[in-house]
Amino acid sequence: MTRETIQCLQGKLAESPILHAESLPTDGEIDHASERLGVPFVADYRQFLLLFGGAMVGPYPIFGLRPVEAMGSEWSVVDVTTRYRNDSVPGCDEWVVFSEDHSGNPIGMDPKGVVWIYDHDFGGIALLASGFEEYVRVQCLGLNAS
Repeated sequence: MTRETIQCLQGKLAESPILHAESLPTDGEIDHASERLGVPFVADYRQFLLLFGGAMVGPYPIFGLRPVEAMGSEWSVVDVTTRYRNDSVPGCDEWVVFSEDHSGNPIGMDPKGVVWIYDHDFGGIALLASGFEEYVRVQCLGLNAS
């Protein structure tokens, strides 16, 4: 992620400690989670996990590898992805489901890092962002794509 994006995230998350994880995962834990899901974690998402562990960014959760008080009991990217896969939600078998919209639609990254959403209302998959940082900037922080 760019320095600007990281600084903006740090500023937003500093406003309230319940918005981000209290502890951070290790590289080994990130590798293990990626292997369990069978999808590589792109560099920007890995960096986010190492810096924040998981967080509520603007109005959206970014699921990670550590509990986030503001998210309640559903904060694990592994558990959320597994749940959507077990429910046979289209696309999720190939994604890391790292977020959801307010309607409970899964938002995930494919192995190339492209961000997709499965919309239950229209029953289809749509492109949401070219990558994780663009999703965070545009959807979560309300910034330009960069």
